[in-house]
Amino acid sequence: MLKKIILSVFFALFLLSVASAAELSRFYTHGSPDIKKVALTFDDGPGRNTQIILDILEEKNVRATFFMTGSNAKARPALARRVRDGGHEIANHTFNHINFSSYTGEDKDQTFETELLNGQEAIFNATGIRTRLLRSPFGYSRSTARQVAARHGYIMVNWSFGIDWNRNLTKEEMHQRYKAHIKPGAIFLMHDLSSNPRVPGFLAQLIDDIRAAGLEPVTLSELLGLE
Repeated sequence: MLKKIILSVFFALFLLSVASAAELSRFYTHGSPDIKKVALTFDDGPGRNTQIILDILEEKNVRATFFMTGSNAKARPALARRVRDGGHEIANHTFNHINFSSYTGEDKDQTFETELLNGQEAIFNATGIRTRLLRSPFGYSRSTARQVAARHGYIMVNWSFGIDWNRNLTKEEMHQRYKAHIKPGAIFLMHDLSSNPRVPGFLAQLIDDIRAAGLEPVTLSELLGLE
């Protein structure tokens, strides 16, 4: 009888560990369409547009998610702390922003892991925040990358829509593209590293558009139910 109980306990713990690993290795590109929320996310900073974006978010009483690179958090720790102090969610965007989609070295997985951990360390040193969400540069999301992320307690998240890197679009055209993709569970990708004025030029209006659609802009953890 005792042996059966012990075996049952071990089996239950095994199932729990499998379930936990499966949860961690999930890959999100959007939230549930059943909740009236949208996530605003900003990549690559902290950079030239970060403070402007923070001012807009404060004015609109919105909390967003910032995927910081370790190199920029290290270079601009005070600005990284302003993101934290504004109540925003801080997430990992690796250290050097390597494009692993085109990386051809045989050490790809090892380098990816090093980039993840170095990014984590630099962000923690700058902000005191232990990140748990990861977005790979250029949206790299191979299963091996998700396994590496899960091994270190990370959940990978990409996006449902983003286009602010398209320099052929005017501010008005870009705004309309984002507005057209407002829907429950949407994850919007924008960038705060560049000094390009287009995103700050329409961000406040986009927030108004989201609320006019009966939705609320929130952090990724709130959108995905990870809080």
